[in-house]
Amino acid sequence: MPGKSVSGTSASSNPSASGSPSPPVPPHLVSLERRSDGSLLVRVRSEGTGNAKLPDAVFAFRVGDPQYAYWLSRLQSVNAPKE
Repeated sequence: MPGKSVSGTSASSNPSASGSPSPPVPPHLVSLERRSDGSLLVRVRSEGTGNAKLPDAVFAFRVGDPQYAYWLSRLQSVNAPKE
């Protein structure tokens, strides 16, 4: 079963592993996918160009992971109905 994928999310802060806020990842660089097992797949695209471009960073979070709630809220904010 394919996951649900979205791009361009926003949030006010991104808690780091230490719990202190850090700037959120710019929405245009993030794509989120909710997998059929409930896990979240987060892809952060590299901004480099040419030979300096690094590969995308890809993370997976499951319920219980410290950042799961943060990324779920970003996914839900994109899926929220616009008024």
